[in-house]
Amino acid sequence: MSSSLTCVGVLWACLSIISALASSIAFYCPFWIQGRLLGEYDTYFGSFRRCNFPRLNADSVVEIIQECGRYSTFWTIPTPWWQLSTVLVGLGCGISLLVATTAVAACCISYVLNTGSARLAGSLQLTAAMLICVGVAAYPVGWYTPEIRDACGDEANIFNLGDCQLSWSCYLMSASVGVLLLCVGLSVKASKVKPGSIRL
Repeated sequence: MSSSLTCVGVLWACLSIISALASSIAFYCPFWIQGRLLGEYDTYFGSFRRCNFPRLNADSVVEIIQECGRYSTFWTIPTPWWQLSTVLVGLGCGISLLVATTAVAACCISYVLNTGSARLAGSLQLTAAMLICVGVAAYPVGWYTPEIRDACGDEANIFNLGDCQLSWSCYLMSASVGVLLLCVGLSVKASKVKPGSIRL
């Protein structure tokens, strides 16, 4: 079948899937920030997952569990700001994946998108980018937690990482938002089908 997309539309579809996958990977991987526990173990935090965390063993001695995992429930995420970040970034990633799936389908199937629905898809991508940005901006407000202070030092606080540093997931998330914003502009010229031009 023929495509309903222009050459710009095919580029838009490719960039849409790249940005959606990149933001989803960055969201899921717990490598937003990196710190150290007990001066020798690297530890990583995301909004709802973490890697390498302390635990008291049967002898009441602190041991470092060297694995990645999520918090047992949504309500055990250490701070409401991280809970908010999880919801907003997750919602933004979900919307971007939905639009990317539709865009890729439009590459192969006629009349999946017309100019009006392509612009709507671009608006949804703008919404996704805004949700991700607000979610990521909410995340540093939760840097006052004991978990962060154990890894980043006592000076860690709201918007202050102390001895920790940003890790690769943050940079991947930023790049994916930039590509999403580029997709918003490309969506205007994505489809060659005018609304109302479909004939059965």
